[in-house]
Formats: sequence, C-alpha cells, structure tokens
Amino acid sequence: MNADDFNQGDANQDLGAGDRTPAVRRRGIGSAVFGLAAAAAALPVLFLVLYVGIWKWGMCRIYVSPGEMLVLSSKFGDENPSQDEMRVVPEGVKGIRERVYGEGRHFYNPVTYDRITEYTVTEIKPGYIGLVESKSGKPLEPGDFLAEKGQKGVMRKVLTPGRWRLNPYAFQVTPIPALIIKPGFVGCVTSLSGTPSKPGSLAVRGQRGILKDVLQPGIYYLNPKEYKVDVVATGYRQIAFKDVEFPSKDGFSIKLDISVVWGLEPVAVPHIINSFGNIDDVIKKVIYPQVESICRIEGSKYGAKEFIEGKTREEFQDAFTRELEIVCKSKNIDVLLGLVRAINVPTEVRTPIQEGKIAVEEKLTKEQQKITQTVKNDLEELKADVQKGIREVEAETRKLLAEVAAGGESEVAKIEAETQVQVAVIMLEAAKLDAQKTRLLGKAKADVEELMQTSKSDELSQNIAALGSPDEYARYIFASGLPEDIKIFLRYAGPGTFWTDLPEAAKNMEKLAAMKILEGKTGKSETGGK
Repeated sequence: MNADDFNQGDANQDLGAGDRTPAVRRRGIGSAVFGLAAAAAALPVLFLVLYVGIWKWGMCRIYVSPGEMLVLSSKFGDENPSQDEMRVVPEGVKGIRERVYGEGRHFYNPVTYDRITEYTVTEIKPGYIGLVESKSGKPLEPGDFLAEKGQKGVMRKVLTPGRWRLNPYAFQVTPIPALIIKPGFVGCVTSLSGTPSKPGSLAVRGQRGILKDVLQPGIYYLNPKEYKVDVVATGYRQIAFKDVEFPSKDGFSIKLDISVVWGLEPVAVPHIINSFGNIDDVIKKVIYPQVESICRIEGSKYGAKEFIEGKTREEFQDAFTRELEIVCKSKNIDVLLGLVRAINVPTEVRTPIQEGKIAVEEKLTKEQQKITQTVKNDLEELKADVQKGIREVEAETRKLLAEVAAGGESEVAKIEAETQVQVAVIMLEAAKLDAQKTRLLGKAKADVEELMQTSKSDELSQNIAALGSPDEYARYIFASGLPEDIKIFLRYAGPGTFWTDLPEAAKNMEKLAAMKILEGKTGKSETGGK
C-alpha cells in the first residue's frame, strides 16, 4: 500500500464519517420531540389529579348534613358601605353572604370564603307561626311598624308550619301559637295597619280598624303585629243580676234577682265590638243599664203587695222581657228571656201578707183535713162492704162448687155405666167375629188339605200310568234314591247260583239303573235348554 492509497483510504473514512453524523442527530431530535409530547400529554392528567383530586375534592369540598345549612363569608371584595343596614352582603362585597345553601355537597375555596355550617334550618311546628324580624335592610318609614322585603324590622309576612332556610345573620324567627277559633266562636278582627277607616264605620281589607268580616271556626296564620283578633262566643249565654232595686207604686223599695238569656249573631259581632267594646263592655254599657231602667219603669206600675202575688209577678216578667228584647234588638243584641228569680219586698209589707196567707192556708188545710177524714171514713165503709161482699161471694162459690161436684159425680157414674154397656156390646161383636173367623179359617184349612191330598193322589196316578204299572213305579222310586254314580253288574253263573235264585224283577235292576241315568241326563239337557 502506498501513500496515495493511504491518503485515499483516509479520505474515504472521513467521507463515511461525514455521512453518518446527520442520521444520528435526527434520531436524537426525534427522541426529544417524543419526550416533550409525552410530557405535554401528561400535563392535563397531572393537572386534573392535582386540581380536581387534591385541591377541588380534598380542599374545597364541604358536606352539609340534612337539617343544616351553609353560610359563606367572603374574605375578599369591596368594603361594606353600610354595616348597620347591610348585615349580609351580595356577591363581590366582603362579609357574610346573603344567600345560604342547603344540605348536600358544595365546593368553595377555603382561601376566599369562611364556610360556616353550625346553623340549622328553622322548623315551624303545626299549630304555630314564625314571627320574622329582619336584621338587615333599610329603616322603616315614619309611622310604619311592619317591614317589607329589603327593610329592617318585624316582617309583615309570617312563616307557616314547615322548614325554612333563612340566613341567621339576617333574620331572627320567633315561633308563636297560631290563631285557633273553636266551634261556637267567631273572630272579630282589628287591623292595626293601613289607611284609617271612616269614623263609626267598619273597615275593609287594607284599612285600619275593625273589619266587617269575621273569622269562622278554624286555624289562621295571622301576624299578631298586624291583626288583633277578639274571639267571641256566639249563641246564647246567661247573666245574673242580683238586688236590682227600684221603688214600687206605693213607695216601697223592691229588690229583684234577674237572669237574662242573651246572645249575638256572628254577623253582628263587629258592630257590637265597634260600638261598645268587648263582651264585658256590652254587659256594663247596654244590658245592665237597660235592666235597671225597665225595672224602674215597669216596677213603678205595681204596688208592693202585688209583687207577692203570682199573677202580678208573671205580668211584670212578661213586660220586662218584652221591653228588654225591643231595646237590645235595636243594638244588634238578641234577648231570649228575662227571668225574675226572686223578689224581695220590705218586711213591713211582706209580714202581714204572709201571716194572712198563712192563716188562709191553715184554714184551707183544716178544711182539707176534714174532707180527707170524711174520705177516709167512706173508704173504711167501702172496705167493710167489700169484705162482706167477698165473704158472700165465697160462700155462694162453695155452694155452687158442691152442687156442681154432686151433679158431676152422678153424671160420671152414669157415663161409666153406659161406657161399660157399650164395651160389652163391642166385645160381644168381637167374639162373634172371632168365631166366624175361626169357622172360616177351619173350613179353608180343611179345603186346602183336601185339595193337597187330591193333588198328591192325582200326581201318583199319573206317575204310575206313565211308568206302566205300580211295580214299575215302585222300582222307579227305589232307583231314584240310589246315587247317580252307582254301578251294579249281574253276571249269569249257571244254574243253582245266586242269579238263578233272584226273582225276575231283580234281574231288571240294571235296566232300571240305566233308565235312571238316562233320565238324569235327559233332565240336565232340558234344564240347559231352558
């Protein structure tokens, strides 16, 4: 190898090295790009893990249990321009947020907000209302005492039974019993707010004063700060007045105890309350003054002695009730009855009258006692007459019973004798019938016996005739008594033997047995054919 070859080889080597360097560089750049792309793709995942998993779900998440609520307090924002009016603030202002949140899962930045969960929802039980006082809002206008939305003070609207989610920093709720009107009562409503009604007239909705319409029995959710309700009993009630005093026509002082049964119609209650006040005022201002006035007017028409007599007392009571009904009716009060329970007359008037009446009563009592004694005597005589009559009736009854008994015994004996005669006659007829029966039965029996013998004789004659002779019939009867399977064989043994000594009839026994067997077979064939 020469120097040129060497130089040429170096040149080739240098050229080869120059060709490989850009490829390696491209591979390095591709790897870097791939790594950057992978890192860029992992960033969102990492962001989601860090933000959602750790920050959002771990740090910002807050859970509100059932029955509780979430109150937020902004740490950042504009300053509250009026902390006295704005106890709670809208979004963007620093302080307690106006809105509250119910149970569930919420996500709020703990750096931006203080999250308060120590408060529970407001629960109003059945039969109650919630009186709400607003702590945040504008002050009330002069003359107003009920707040509307956005004002500070007692709210016009009340909370009905249920669960309410109110901001405890903005509202305070006081539960109070709802208005319940029982059957037999009505509610007279006085509106405490609104424009004044006309003097002397009832108010309508939106006006201040006693409302024209009453509340019927039921439950009502009314704001006691807005409405005053007087529960008034309807129907009739009783009131008693004691020692109502007035002068009589002759100048004596009379005292009465009076009961008045009166009542109110439901539609008349607002007029009564508007005119006189409550029920006690009606009694004080209307009923009792009218009772005194009518007693003075009507009582002065009678003398003191007349009040002791029942007829005068009844007339006075009728006149008193009539006048009281007329006067109270004009005032929408219904009077049912004015009852005079007791009349106190001065002693100087009452004593002589009582003594005179006592004397008269004693005289009448004695006369009545005489009459009673006379009646008693007459009664005793009547009792004696009754006893005498009873004894006479008993004696007459015993006599009649004896006569009836004697006549009855005779009649019984006669009936018994006649009965015995009838029995004897019947027995005689029975005996005759028995004898006739015996004769008939005996003759019938003899006839039957004769017929049977005749029948047997005829049968025997027919059997003998059928067989040819009496001897043949006798041999037939003998053969009939033999068993069917009997076998008799007679053999001739020659002269001087048993065979030669048998009579001629005995020599035919085999023939008779054969006839018997033949008869038996023939009878079976006929029986099978039948």
